[in-house]
Amino acid sequence: MCAFFVKFRITNDERFRQLEIVFTALREAKQRNSFRDENYWLSLFDKQSLTYFWFPMEEEQKDWQRRWFSTPVEQRFTDPSLETPWDFSSMIGAFEEGDYELLSCHRISNEVGCLEFEPHGFPFGGTGCMKALIEAFGHRIIDVIGE
Repeated sequence: MCAFFVKFRITNDERFRQLEIVFTALREAKQRNSFRDENYWLSLFDKQSLTYFWFPMEEEQKDWQRRWFSTPVEQRFTDPSLETPWDFSSMIGAFEEGDYELLSCHRISNEVGCLEFEPHGFPFGGTGCMKALIEAFGHRIIDVIGE
């Protein structure tokens, strides 16, 4: 195992296979430095995995922005009412912009999987998008090394 990883409990074999497909596409896009449009990425996710993400309507987005900018700066990042799930485009964008190489997504055992990556610099962008991808397919994060 590499020094940097997100370890997770696999909750369903088929959903793990779907995660592997998306991971492979993300890894290849990063290697080519060529990300496709959002419709391509959406096509790789099933309806169940897409429910994990926030797809705000225009009015929802405006309301959230109004609340964000009316909250004092020192409270914005700690106010639970301002927290939202990852939006899909932001997750894909975080993979595209992250300063790391995606190495593998594989099983360690029947119940445990591992997404391995190698940061190129510091800061490298964090593991938030990796955790979101794993959780979108219903798996549970159990350990992270290299946040």
